[in-house]
Amino acid sequence: MNITRHPENSVSWIDLGTPDMETTTAFYTALFGWTVAPPDPNGYRLCTLRGQPVAALGPAEDPGAPYWTINVTVADIQATATRFTNLGAQIIVAPTRVGTLGHAAVALDPVGAPLSLWQPGTHTGMQLTHEPGTFAGISLLTDHPEQAAAFYRPALHWNSNPEHTEFRLPNNSTAATGPPPGKPTAQRSLWRVSFASNRPDADAKQAQQLGATEVRQDPNGDVVLRDPTGALFGLTQYPR
Repeated sequence: MNITRHPENSVSWIDLGTPDMETTTAFYTALFGWTVAPPDPNGYRLCTLRGQPVAALGPAEDPGAPYWTINVTVADIQATATRFTNLGAQIIVAPTRVGTLGHAAVALDPVGAPLSLWQPGTHTGMQLTHEPGTFAGISLLTDHPEQAAAFYRPALHWNSNPEHTEFRLPNNSTAATGPPPGKPTAQRSLWRVSFASNRPDADAKQAQQLGATEVRQDPNGDVVLRDPTGALFGLTQYPR
């Protein structure tokens, strides 16, 4: 699916901070067919599929296993960061201009899950989604889904069902909740990224041949793995 514009308060970009760029690049290139560009001055590498941006890789900055970070598009990053703080989130990196690309901020939500905010300039986010090798959705891994729902409802206008087992995002996608990430992930809660696959079982076997380890199969059918450096990700059947 080609994307030209991401709705406000929806996930528009994903990136992974990795302690081993060579291993990570080789893994996702082989599994998804990505092309990974040379690093920019900060070590950030753009990943493309058929010439379209789908993700990025950069140096790991946090302890424990690396993790995929979701970036949420917002119209006013300063106002959103203030609202996050007032609702109990911690702003780790204050809103910062990233050249002409846009403005970024990094936050830790009240249940301990990291995420980033993005006010787009020339970079609007992923240009391909929901096809093999591209972004397919997110899940919140936490022991405190009720607390998360109480935060995201006013913070980003994400509603949850009465059992707090699923969020509804502004682009009409859903985000399930599940058990916390566990060791070796250092964060007590985490937003897990899933990628589309037209053959998740076969892709999971290939991933393991490339050095990944399978964690579990979710009730919705997603296969959850850790890549060779320990980053959690999911494989989702598309088309369903």
